[in-house]
Amino acid sequence: MKKLLIIIMLGMAISMNAQAQENQTSKTQADQEAAIKAVVLQYIENFFENKYEPMAAVLHPRLAKRGLQYKRSGKRRLSNDYPLAGLKKLMTIKKPLPKKHQKNEVKILDVFRNQASVRLVTGYPKMRWVEYMHLANIDGKWVVMNVFWDYFPRKKRAKQD
Repeated sequence: MKKLLIIIMLGMAISMNAQAQENQTSKTQADQEAAIKAVVLQYIENFFENKYEPMAAVLHPRLAKRGLQYKRSGKRRLSNDYPLAGLKKLMTIKKPLPKKHQKNEVKILDVFRNQASVRLVTGYPKMRWVEYMHLANIDGKWVVMNVFWDYFPRKKRAKQD
């Protein structure tokens, strides 16, 4: 009888420990995903508002940012690279888009240890695009390493008679 009681108590202790570890893992995963989403939003919201310093704070110094651009002929070409200095220059000439007018949708595709893949749907009201992003957790801080974008097709306007 004592052996049976010990076995039951041991089983309950193991079960409770496993449950506690599972809860901690899901909490940690939720915390990681919240941190990743916050970094992506800090990047894109500040990009649109032309706030370089807060944006740059979540970008790795060796950021690789490029995308597909379309010529009037419909042919695609790879854009120029936009390192941090290129982004800073771009932000001095483009019109800001206030946060209240932004529509940014963040979807975390995968997280493995210290790396994450994210899909961001963003853009201006009449020109939207998707950015696929890679982030790295370096010294406990998530940063954007790579960004690759492609535009949604533009709607063709009906010809005026």
